[in-house]
Amino acid sequence: MKAKNKDVVTRFLLSEVDSYNKAWPLIKLCVGESFEKEHWKRLITMLDMPKEVTLDNMKFKHLLDAVPIMIKKTKEIKELSDKA
Repeated sequence: MKAKNKDVVTRFLLSEVDSYNKAWPLIKLCVGESFEKEHWKRLITMLDMPKEVTLDNMKFKHLLDAVPIMIKKTKEIKELSDKA
């Protein structure tokens, strides 16, 4: 692989890791007994997940796919967690 291509790949990977690092604390806010079904429904809607995604069939991949939206909606997710 050419050096230029390696730089592009490296920048992409670093960007992805940075996004996941920002989203991880938000994901951690959504676990626990206090985060009930109604909170998950609200989060699924807030993250603009596909209509077919429900609490029963949601996968971790759905959260990973929503990382950019999570980062943009940090305040709303924190508020939702505070209400849980």
